[in-house]
Amino acid sequence: MRVRLDPRQWPGRVVPETEDEIDTAVEAVCLRANWADADRTALRALVRPWFEAGWSVDALLTAADRRPDGTRQGSPKTHDQVAHDFLRARLRSWWEGGARRSRPPVAGMTLGQWWRVNRRNARLNEPRPRRVLGAPGESAREASLDRVRARLRDPVERARERGRRYTEVLDSLLVPGLSPPTFDDSRRLLAEIQVRVPRHPVCSRCGCRPNVLSVAA
Repeated sequence: MRVRLDPRQWPGRVVPETEDEIDTAVEAVCLRANWADADRTALRALVRPWFEAGWSVDALLTAADRRPDGTRQGSPKTHDQVAHDFLRARLRSWWEGGARRSRPPVAGMTLGQWWRVNRRNARLNEPRPRRVLGAPGESAREASLDRVRARLRDPVERARERGRRYTEVLDSLLVPGLSPPTFDDSRRLLAEIQVRVPRHPVCSRCGCRPNVLSVAA
């Protein structure tokens, strides 16, 4: 599949196959790693065998940052280091016994596979045309709108309705045959309770309680 992409839009998991794709992927590596001064020719000669082995841009950048066991490779590239020499040194740990390259740390795909996945996702995310509702659907829609409008009406009326619901719940807890108590019942109950407060006279001179002192003597 022949598709020309901007290096800034190159999919990181795509394994480049054609010469144009390799050129674009090399430039994508430089952009993402911030290697503006990299020698593109030398870098291309270094990474091309890795691309042919199924490695992608994401895989190369991951390998430059971490070893196969997951440990960090070290500090990022400095301005004094040459980009392709720096990447060559980082990729040494990804040789299995020095004989062959390890499996890429990030699984790759072809550009055609990426394009099909991208188009499928785009179709799934497209807005679907609105279907015309039938009579049952319109009735359900109106009923739903009525419930929403009921929740958005006057707050005072909502508070009153909530109070009525509370009263109904409390009334349902009464013993059958009995009526709910009223304020008159409460006042009558309080009047039947006699509260006796003990009297302790206090002397106006010293503030002592004569009765208490006499009992103590």
